[in-house]
Amino acid sequence: MSPQQDGSAPVKEREIEVEQAAVDAAYARLAQMREQAARRVRDSYKVAQGGTFSALVDRDVQVMEAAIWERSLENAYNELVFGRLDLKPETPGGELESYRIGRLGVRTEDLEPLVVDWRAPAAAAFYQAAPEDPKGVVRRRVLHCRGDRVLDIEDDLLDPDAAPEGLPVVGDGAFIAALSRTRTGRMRDIVATIQREQDLVIRAPADISVVVTGGPGTGKTAVALHRVAWLLFQHRRRFGSRGVLVVGPNRRFTEYIERVLPSLGEGGAALRSLGDVVHGVEAVRHEDPVRAKLKGSPRMVRILRKAANDAPWGAPKDVRLVYQGTFFTLEAGQLAALRERMLRGSRRPNAVRADVIRALQEAAWTAYQNAKRAAGDASPYDEYPDLFEDDKRTFVSELRSQRPFADFVTAWWPQRTPLEVLRSLGDPAYLAEVSRGVLSAHDARVLAESWRAVGEAGGGLSYSDVALLDELDALLGDGPRSSRAAAAANPYVVDGVNMLTGEEVDDGSDPESGGFRELSTFGDRAAHRGAYVEEPDPDEFGHIVVDEAQDLSPMQWRMLARRGRHATWTVVADEAQSSWEDLDEARRSMELALGDSRERKRFELTTNYRNPVEIADHAATLLHRFLPDAPLPRAVRSTGRPPVFSASTEDRLSATVEEAARRLAGEVEGTVGVIVPMTRLGGFTLEDTPERVQVLGALESKGLEFDAVVLVDPDRIASESPMGPRTHYVTATRATQALVTVSVE
Repeated sequence: MSPQQDGSAPVKEREIEVEQAAVDAAYARLAQMREQAARRVRDSYKVAQGGTFSALVDRDVQVMEAAIWERSLENAYNELVFGRLDLKPETPGGELESYRIGRLGVRTEDLEPLVVDWRAPAAAAFYQAAPEDPKGVVRRRVLHCRGDRVLDIEDDLLDPDAAPEGLPVVGDGAFIAALSRTRTGRMRDIVATIQREQDLVIRAPADISVVVTGGPGTGKTAVALHRVAWLLFQHRRRFGSRGVLVVGPNRRFTEYIERVLPSLGEGGAALRSLGDVVHGVEAVRHEDPVRAKLKGSPRMVRILRKAANDAPWGAPKDVRLVYQGTFFTLEAGQLAALRERMLRGSRRPNAVRADVIRALQEAAWTAYQNAKRAAGDASPYDEYPDLFEDDKRTFVSELRSQRPFADFVTAWWPQRTPLEVLRSLGDPAYLAEVSRGVLSAHDARVLAESWRAVGEAGGGLSYSDVALLDELDALLGDGPRSSRAAAAANPYVVDGVNMLTGEEVDDGSDPESGGFRELSTFGDRAAHRGAYVEEPDPDEFGHIVVDEAQDLSPMQWRMLARRGRHATWTVVADEAQSSWEDLDEARRSMELALGDSRERKRFELTTNYRNPVEIADHAATLLHRFLPDAPLPRAVRSTGRPPVFSASTEDRLSATVEEAARRLAGEVEGTVGVIVPMTRLGGFTLEDTPERVQVLGALESKGLEFDAVVLVDPDRIASESPMGPRTHYVTATRATQALVTVSVE
């Protein structure tokens, strides 16, 4: 008797019972492991609750490792087991070797495997085996579970010749069924349905950077996140210690993907949008196309460098001082030469400020001596040279306590923050000065108007502004930090000395000066979650994922490059969606960010798993209007539901859209996205629709997906976006089942 393709109820029910027994055993063992992990966390807190720093560090390590393991077990609970492999026996006539695949490795107390972690080498065949290359797999089974209950199973018979007599092969279409599941508003992991071309990306060697290209719906983002989980599993010490950064286009996107890594047992990666990569900064708006191009251009580096290095707009160009009745002046040319000398060799203004103060004091002493000689006063140092150093020390001490000198220093060379410099560019006259030869007068006015709206606390920052603040931070050097609170609060404190009083300032951060610095460990913070404030990201990461990379400006690439000087990268892009007319410039920016020292490999994903054929064909007509020869991924399923097109007048638009959204909500069980132009977002609300109907701007929809989409005023979406008509194409590919487009007459 040959293997039987059988979807009949008795056979299927028997096979489900077999799998349910295996799943029950795995969950029973998981419950034991969770209890052991919780006990380990409790016990770890008891280790060295006081004593030496070394003992606290030991406790910290134990608490951290125990907490990570406990969280991984909790995240793996839902749909722990999703697959099974039956392997060809090593000897003819032998029994098939079988094991289950799941989110986490589970072993018995005797270390016998109950579930193999999907990231383990032994699980690779679950994703890579195919009829033409079965890799020793006879039967691959996908389990559809809800929590700990097996609801359905689907089999692929990959090597019929090696299958024993009577081996049941149940059902078909497991993959298509998974694609048709309703959306919840959060990205799902694809761990149970990873396809072969996707798995090649996920398991690419850890020491190379990968660039993943493909059209909408090809799973680029999911593949990148699963690669992170694989890297952390295979190379925990390397990437766990150095950190992983995942960067998306906007905050809505990062909220959409935030549950994927925890569901795969990894919660340690930093998820950031381009608007909050810089610690303490948060973008609140997208830029219009003109300003986005200007602020993203590499020309901004020249403007920002000049603004960072020059004296602030309106600062005095010289200073007249008096000491013991003798007036003397530090001239403009002399000060300009001093500034140039102090910043030579890429030295940074904030970092060298203490050196500048000393140089000014030296210059003032010289000017004072010259003024005395010009007045005919004889120098006493020819006769009494030992007086020189004593008199100079007295001069410097009294000079720095003079208010005119202190005021000049704080005005001419202040300790500045990136935000202060950026806000200063809101002055049209100043921006015209620092951008001369770089920007046209019109472009300078356009940018100055934008920066005038930025508040003192950073309110009003755009996504483009964040990269400029990061550039300024690199140009200015270290400024006052929280550990130097006294210096930050008093502009007359320089290098730990108050220039007006001469006092040495103790900010409590130096234990040798009698201050006390609290030791805060992971264990302390884990025990006091309510009082924990998020800490800055590390200066550099071990691996960086960049999603929607085709839209990054050169300035944004520079921002990320500073965080990945020695990193490997996973870059996800679709050039057909790019906002850059000059794709060569965008490619150059990416190449510079990734550096030349690491091997790179490019992968292209060719299958559209999101859109049905009907929506994919419509998207193709949109794309080929501006890219006639662009290849498109192949859609693998059909719904029989073509896109719907309607028109509305301006005064009826809200009612028309609400009616369409309400109708779609009745037709699909999952999410309905109403995608509108960004300029309509503030005044566009739907009142009589379910909560699963979401209204969002066109630029916020990148990377997201919904069961159904109402696309509103696509002509306006195209005209206001930096991507132009490409945005219409992108928004039209967000739906997994139904698409309604409402144009405005």
